[in-house]
Amino acid sequence: MTLLLSHDDVRASASMDDAIATMEAAFREEGEGKTLLPQRTNIKVGKGWLRVGPVAMEGSGWMGFKAMNLTPGQGVRYQVHLYEIETGALMAIMDAQHLTTLRTGATSAVATRRLARSGKAVTALLGSGPEARAQLDAMMAAGFVAGVRVFSPTQANREKLAADYAANGLQIEAVDTAEAACDGASLILAAVKSSTPVLDGSWLRPGTHVNSVGTARRDQRELDLETFRRVSSIVVDTREGVFGEAGDAVAAAELVAPESVHELSELVVGKAGGRKSDTEITLFKSVGTGIQDIALAAVIFVNARARGLGADIGEFPYLKRNPS
Repeated sequence: MTLLLSHDDVRASASMDDAIATMEAAFREEGEGKTLLPQRTNIKVGKGWLRVGPVAMEGSGWMGFKAMNLTPGQGVRYQVHLYEIETGALMAIMDAQHLTTLRTGATSAVATRRLARSGKAVTALLGSGPEARAQLDAMMAAGFVAGVRVFSPTQANREKLAADYAANGLQIEAVDTAEAACDGASLILAAVKSSTPVLDGSWLRPGTHVNSVGTARRDQRELDLETFRRVSSIVVDTREGVFGEAGDAVAAAELVAPESVHELSELVVGKAGGRKSDTEITLFKSVGTGIQDIALAAVIFVNARARGLGADIGEFPYLKRNPS
């Protein structure tokens, strides 16, 4: 049996709480050395690109890959193929747009638990797209948010986001500049796809924690160099990915050596420490990994099957059996 899961099926099969618990377990499995994560492949195709990232999670028994492609003028498509290691069977093919958004927010929650000061914080949200909303949802689910100021370049978008969350009881305000959003905030959530920096490091006050998830390509900049100068502790989901793919981290190579930062899995298993003082400025930067994708895909598959979601497309692909 192979289950085919649409975007709506995926949305109905996992909550943010599910995703946060799954990311905690996934980074622990990685930190314990029970995963295999080769470098993902990026191919420039015409004016767009194709990216494929395989992974094996030997501790939990899953393997698979995510493929994503961008076509200018069309957008981005995501899909995950999920296999069971023991049998080699393809268990599910699923749309992975919501999966990607959900696991990115949840991963930031795992990092924030270890890098932010305890308690709820005045929060700055930079961005208003699905990734920004997922960041805010994750911080709310994990109990970090006291109140929010949101900025994104399009006024209508930031006001719509503020209105949506205010309707559910959150104290939130749309503001006209990124600086206004960050003024007095001790938790900054950056989820902006931009070719120029959106966050100015001079705005950071002692004790601030920053999550940066908006840059996954070399032509994108979310953080300026002053941010990298001022932070005293940098954690990433993958050194290779962040310093190879995120444009702002690539630009900061003269300031930050990849070997000087820790990966989140090291914090989760206690191989590295988190926040050291209440005045330290900390940064978590993420470009995503196959481990996050496949771990959450497995939970989505199990939940979808239990809830009767998706379409069973039978035994796929055809199994060429070994000769007896």
